[in-house]
Amino acid sequence: MENPFKKVIHNEKLPDIIKERVMNDIDIVKLALDFTDLMVIKYPDAVADFLKNNDEDDFNEDKKQIN
Repeated sequence: MENPFKKVIHNEKLPDIIKERVMNDIDIVKLALDFTDLMVIKYPDAVADFLKNNDEDDFNEDKKQIN
């Protein structure tokens, strides 16, 4: 990923507060993406795996009781 601050005209200097705000905004976007990934993809997968394993365990117990 290129540093966007390198594209600024060389004889002009951005105030440090602007750089800080941009970097904070990027951090917020990264946090939002991580949170969304957790809630939309990882959490449902974990629940599905848990329920799948639980159903298989119940099936195996029922099978043992029949035999």
